[in-house]
Amino acid sequence: MTTAAAVSAFDLVGGLPVHPLVVHVTVIVLPVAALALVVIMVLPRVPRWVRWSVIAALAVGTLSTFVAAESGEALSDRVGEASVHEALGEQLPPIAAITLALGVAWAIVSELSARAAATGAPRSRPLLWGRVIVSVLAAGAAGVAIWFTVRVGHSGAVASWQERVGG
Repeated sequence: MTTAAAVSAFDLVGGLPVHPLVVHVTVIVLPVAALALVVIMVLPRVPRWVRWSVIAALAVGTLSTFVAAESGEALSDRVGEASVHEALGEQLPPIAAITLALGVAWAIVSELSARAAATGAPRSRPLLWGRVIVSVLAAGAAGVAIWFTVRVGHSGAVASWQERVGG
């Protein structure tokens, strides 16, 4: 089943399908970064470099979901569709992107709060409420991203291995 996707950058690397290679980045980096986001949100004084390192890791995890989805399409052109896995896999990139956007929003609001505290400015109610609201939304999105990553990964493992190992 060679198609136009079979010659794309998302198809093969070194003669191996890109998809099983890149999904390992997704299933490790995205959930760990999402969990780290939740952890740093509850810590009172996280250094700036930690905050932005977690956001960078979340960006890598998010980018990997898009590459995994595209490479999954190329792989399905070669070997056939894993319909449940493909349907779930198409939903993960937007979930990851929303989580990243909310993580960035939280980091920016946290940065503004830290700057206000450093200058001795009185705490701004809108800034405090903004931080609380963004934190709750980002934590919820991180939880959904973790849960969905597990679902997508499990469905892919079932599609790849269930018939081969007789489970």
